[in-house]
Amino acid sequence: MSAGILFGIGVGPGDPDLLTMKAIKTIQRVDTIIAPRTEKKDDSLALKIVEPYLKSDVEIVYQTFPMVKNFSESAIETWESNRREILDRIQSGKNVAFLTLGDPMFFSTFIYIFERLKSEIKIETIPGVPAFLAIASQIGRPVVFGDDILSIIPATAPESKIDQALKNSDTAVIMK
Repeated sequence: MSAGILFGIGVGPGDPDLLTMKAIKTIQRVDTIIAPRTEKKDDSLALKIVEPYLKSDVEIVYQTFPMVKNFSESAIETWESNRREILDRIQSGKNVAFLTLGDPMFFSTFIYIFERLKSEIKIETIPGVPAFLAIASQIGRPVVFGDDILSIIPATAPESKIDQALKNSDTAVIMK
């Protein structure tokens, strides 16, 4: 039996109509869906977004991911347990989709799983619409134009780094 594939699927900013066709087609053919949630919630927003596209026999696996800036030993153990659970399914031949809000390679929970598994299994990522681009479209405001400089800044960055980025940018997006 050959190993399955892990798909990191960006489900966009919350509107099921903003999923890509590739995301929908992949969701409809995988064996297992990893539905991430925080320790504060019992459900998964990412799963709710894709519900209209789920096949009836797909296995749903809820995994809790700690939302912390500095990882404690407990948080690291949780990440490792999640990694092993995904790896077991992949090695048994299942194709697994890990759902993530926005895009899988952009400030995403998926990145932590990707980094822990990329040398062990085949992984494909399917981009999603980032929230800041959906917002710009909804309000009718271009994010950048011509030779504008765009900075995307984590709100958790030190204030001095945020100030420096703002000084060097025509447009800034502050996230997280």
